[in-house]
This record gives sequence, C-alpha cells and structure tokens, in this order.
Amino acid sequence: MIYFEVLLFIFLGSYYLLVEKNRKKKGLQLPPGPLLGKLPIIGYLPFLGKIPTLTISKLAKRYGNIFCLYLGRTRVVFVNDFESAKEAGKLDVLQGRNQLELFEAIRGYSGLGLLEGKDWQEMRRFTLKCLRDMGFGKRSMEGMMHEQVCEVRKYLKRNVNKTLYLKPVLELAVINSLWAVMTSEKYDIEDPAKRQVMSILTEGIAEQNILGIAAFLPWLAKLAPDYTGYSKGLKFLGAPEGLFREVIRKHVETYVPGRERDFIDVTLTRIYSTTDPKSVFYGDVGMRNLHYTLLDLFFAGSDTLSSTLGWSFLYLAVDPKIQDKVQEEIDDIVGQSRLPTLEDRSKMPFCEATMAEVLRKSSFVPLGLMHTALENTEFKGFFLPKRTVLLFNLYEIHHNKNYWKDPENFRPQRFINEDGTFRKDDHVMPFFTGKRSCPGEMLAMNEFFLFFTGILQKYRFALNPVAPKPYLGPRSGFILCPPKHELLVTER
Repeated sequence: MIYFEVLLFIFLGSYYLLVEKNRKKKGLQLPPGPLLGKLPIIGYLPFLGKIPTLTISKLAKRYGNIFCLYLGRTRVVFVNDFESAKEAGKLDVLQGRNQLELFEAIRGYSGLGLLEGKDWQEMRRFTLKCLRDMGFGKRSMEGMMHEQVCEVRKYLKRNVNKTLYLKPVLELAVINSLWAVMTSEKYDIEDPAKRQVMSILTEGIAEQNILGIAAFLPWLAKLAPDYTGYSKGLKFLGAPEGLFREVIRKHVETYVPGRERDFIDVTLTRIYSTTDPKSVFYGDVGMRNLHYTLLDLFFAGSDTLSSTLGWSFLYLAVDPKIQDKVQEEIDDIVGQSRLPTLEDRSKMPFCEATMAEVLRKSSFVPLGLMHTALENTEFKGFFLPKRTVLLFNLYEIHHNKNYWKDPENFRPQRFINEDGTFRKDDHVMPFFTGKRSCPGEMLAMNEFFLFFTGILQKYRFALNPVAPKPYLGPRSGFILCPPKHELLVTER
C-alpha cells in the first residue's frame, strides 16, 4: 500500500512539474496582481473596501483589465473590459461554476445555475425547450403579463397621492407570469405570507457580498456566523426551500402521465422515464436538479426584474423631464384606451433607450455570476489553472469613461441614433454574454417593457418631498436593489 502511495505521489509530482515546465516554455504566466493579493489564508479580502467593484476598477487601472489575486485560499481572476468578457463568454472551458464551500453540503452542484459541462448542457436544453413549448418568451405570455400589470395599476389607484415603497408589490407581480408556467399557481400581490418570503429573499440577495468573508473564509464564517453574514445567508437560502419542496410534493401526488400541467409535470415525466444513471434527470439526482432549477428560475425571475423596475421609477422621479418624454411617447404610440403591447416596442425608441440606460446605470448585478476554468487553459495570453474563479466587473464595463464619456449621468439619449431610432449597444450586458448568458433574457426584457410602459401610461412618480434624496451610487451586494425609498404616486 505504501509502495502504491509513493508511486502515486511521484506520478502527481512529475505531472505538476511537466505542466509547469510546458507553461513556462510557452511564456504563459498568471495574470498580474497586487502583492497583498497573495497573503496566506486571507488573501486580498481585508483590502477590498466597502464597495469592492470600485476597488477592483482601481486595481484594473494599475495591473490591467485582467488581473489575479487570492480571496482567502481561492484564486480569482477579474475581467474588467468588454472585449475580454465577450471572448470569455464564447469559450466552453470557462463556463464552469463555483459553489461556495459553506453551501456545498446543502446544494452541491445541483440545478441549472450550478451544473457544469455536459450536465449543464443537458439541463439547459431541456429547460429552454420546455419553457418555450409553454409560451416562455412568446407573445402567448403577454396576456399573463398584462394581467399582472393591471393588478399593480389597481394597487396604485388605491394608494394614489401617497408615498409608497413599490418593490414588495413589484416582486410578486413580476414573478407571477413565470411562476404560473412553472407551477400552475399565482400569488395575490398583497399576500402577506408571500411578501414575507420575498422580503427575506430580497434582504438576503441584496446584502450577500459575493466577495465577502462568508464566501471565501468559510471557517471564519462558522466561528462568527452573525458578524460574517453566514446566518443571514442560511436564512436567505432556507426561505424558499419549504415553498419549493411543498409545490413539488403536491405535483408528485397529483401527477398524471400525458396530462402535464406545467414545467414541474413535464420534468417529472422526464425523470420517471430516465434510465441512464449518468443523466441529470435520473432518480433522486433528477429530483434535486428539479428542485434547484426551480429555485434558480425563481431568483432570476423575481429580484432582478423588480429591482430594475424599482430603479426605473426612481431614476424618472429624480429626472421628471425624462419621465415626461417617456410618457409623451407612450401617449403618441399607444394612447390611453389600451395597454401597451410587444408590437409597440419597436415603435417606441425612447422607452427602449430609457430601459437600456436603466440597465447600464444601475448595473444591478455588478460582478455577474462566478465562472470557473474547467481545465488548465490559456486566456488572453495568460495561464489559468483548472478551477480558477473568474469574475466579470460589469459595473466597470457599464461605467467605463473612455467608452461612455459621461457614465455618471442618466442619459437615455446615448442610445438614440441621429435619425431617432434606438441604437442597441452590446456594451450593456446585464445578462452577461455568450454560452452562459441568462436563458430568460428575452422574457425579462419583454416583461420589463410591458410593466414599465403599462404603469407609466397611467401614473407619475416623484421623490418624497419630506425625505432626503436617496443615494444612487454604487454599493456592496450581489444584486443592487434600489436604496429603500418612497415615491409619491399621482394619477395622470
């Protein structure tokens, strides 16, 4: 046994030296980075500051758009420019995911959001086909979205001339369309129990620092769970667990082959018919992947879009002239007698430009989702060892002064051509780009348009006259929700 272990040690040691030798022959090195980024145990964590995205942008100016440092024991490469991010999105080898050590025992790499390689491809193909067949992203969902727009408008009518915090209502309204396709259920947007679940999710997502202690120093997080945010992270992850477990249990009990009602039923059919033990749909593995894919779709479909709408109304309250112009275009193209439709979207360039500017300025997912290198690879002239984590500084890409000139200003006109048409700009990439871009981008943008125009068709928003102006700049957080604020709602 000892002889075998010695041989194994020699083999692994020789393999490592060979890899290092070949790497040096090619002249490939890790990306540069600060010396403090190599500190044992803690790495650069203590030096990231209160707003890590700004610290990362400053480091990029010194070390280049691609640089490397350690966070705890984890090697992280930051990508800060559009061209490199776009290229990375095309490479299969950089489409891995990184699961935080603290939560690996709870979830592992289950679900669409964390699966890798062939497993991820199988799950993604199935999920997209299933949702498309059920109307996901198509005009057949427009009626569902209109129904929810009308529910929000009814709520606003009951509270006209009051100051409101809109996010709790928007969260349930925007998730309902997707939730109906996934589970055949809908929620009352004023249901206090469901609002409580969404509140926990919002608080958890907004305050989880993707570059925090809980993410990269798991041993310390367990020693001081309240201080590091670990306790809050567990609460955030646990809030929807019971909800999804119960929904799936009901579907299993009422499932009838050939009479699939929704995404869950179609997935159950796939699971029950799968005999290949290596498939992501096989047995208990399939049930776990169903559970966590629901969780991923729920997160992607709720907090991101409700945050975007919240930012939209806040930006327009701060700049009433832009709000005037948006509403003028709605009146010209749609009028007041019917709801805006997806067919109207191509005829409303200023609304489209305003939406693009909201996505750029808010940068609501400032560092995107973690990617990892699935194998040793070369990228942009640098060597990336297997399991290197990559993070893309979308905030910097959206606020690069060399490209945007005045990124600090909210100016939709930057997306308008000289002839008055909308100018799409790929540098706005809130859903990332390439092979692992968000599968729900089309649905999200359609829903964004219908809610944005449908609400502004009938209501105006102004800052609370007796409250201080909310801070609109960058903050720490996984998803940047608007700062808590109230807007004065008036009927047009």
